[in-house]
This record gives sequence, structure tokens and C-alpha cells, in this order.
Amino acid sequence: MENILAVLLTCLAVARAYPMGALIPVGVCITMTPNSASHNATTQAINTTPYTLTAVGPMYWYGQGVTVSITGPAFKGFMIQARSTNASVTTSLGSWTTTADTVAHTDCNALVHYNNSEKTNLTVTWMPPSMDKGTVQFMATVVQSKQMFWVGHVATQTLVYNATSATSAVTTTAAPAGTTVSSGNVCFMSSILMFAVLLICGMQMTSVV
Repeated sequence: MENILAVLLTCLAVARAYPMGALIPVGVCITMTPNSASHNATTQAINTTPYTLTAVGPMYWYGQGVTVSITGPAFKGFMIQARSTNASVTTSLGSWTTTADTVAHTDCNALVHYNNSEKTNLTVTWMPPSMDKGTVQFMATVVQSKQMFWVGHVATQTLVYNATSATSAVTTTAAPAGTTVSSGNVCFMSSILMFAVLLICGMQMTSVV
């Protein structure tokens, strides 16, 4: 019984890593290299790629999506990640907004193809993390066919954290008008009241004299 349960759990894990045409096992989260069992070829030299990976920058902050695009001839598969430019940080950052042609690969924290139909000029949205993660760059693998794919696309536009915009994005609820009096208003009103008392006292003293 335990052996059967182990097999079922393994099958579920594999199924999660293979959404529709997205044949991307968990083991390629860092290398971003397609599964060798499905792609019987080695990656093409990145300087020969006909594709361009772009990102709209130059800043990012929590709550503001970033547009990322792959342009070039028709392709069937892809994998995109947002990573720190710090080479010691290998985990991908943020999250992705999915579309009809894309799916989030939760194990790799990446966006991948939903099926292997031909695609052109893909445009997707990356959602930044809630904290400053340093300078962020986007990386992608693009699969044109089982024998032709390119690993190592890096968008030329890197993004830096914008603390000012992140702070202003935090919303606060204002109190209803007339229910709260600021300390500045209290001081001003107290001064006016004190002035009025002194003025009245002065007039009374003058009338007595």
C-alpha cells in the first residue's frame, strides 16, 4: 500500500511539472534547459538566436506590473524567469500573471507555455515582490522546435527597486470629515481662544480704570 501511494505521489508531481504542452520538469529551474527526453538536440548558441527578450523599466515596485515580451519568428515553447543580478541568488523572484497561452510553473516560479501551438510576439506581465530584491533581470528559454531551442536570453533592460513609488502605493483610509482635529488645528484654536480671553480682560480693566 505504501509503495502504491509513493508511486501515485510521484505521478502527481510529474503531472504538475508537465502542464499541457509545457514539458518542463522541476530539475531545469536553474539551468532553464529543456527536457532532454523530449528535445533530442543540444541548445543553440545564444548569439544565433532570432528572438529578443525585452522588459519595460527601469524600475519596479510592489503592486505595479512589468511588461515582458518575446519577439521574433513563430515558436512553440518558452520559459521566463525574473532573477537577481547577484549570481549567488539562484531563486527566481516575483510572480506572473497568466493568460490563455501561459501557465505559472510553481516549482520554478516561472512562466511557461500552456501548449505547444505556434506563438509570436508574446507579451506577459511580471508582478514584483513586496520587498526590495536588488537589481532584477529577466531570463528566457525559447523553443522553436524539438531540435531547435535557445537557452540564456537575457533582457538588456534591468530593473531597480523604487522605494518612493512602493511607499506611495500603500493606501490609507481617511477619517470622515469633521471627526478628527489635528494637533495643529488644536494649537491654532487654543491661540485664538487665549487671545480672545486676554482681549476681553483688557477691555474690562480699561472700563474699571
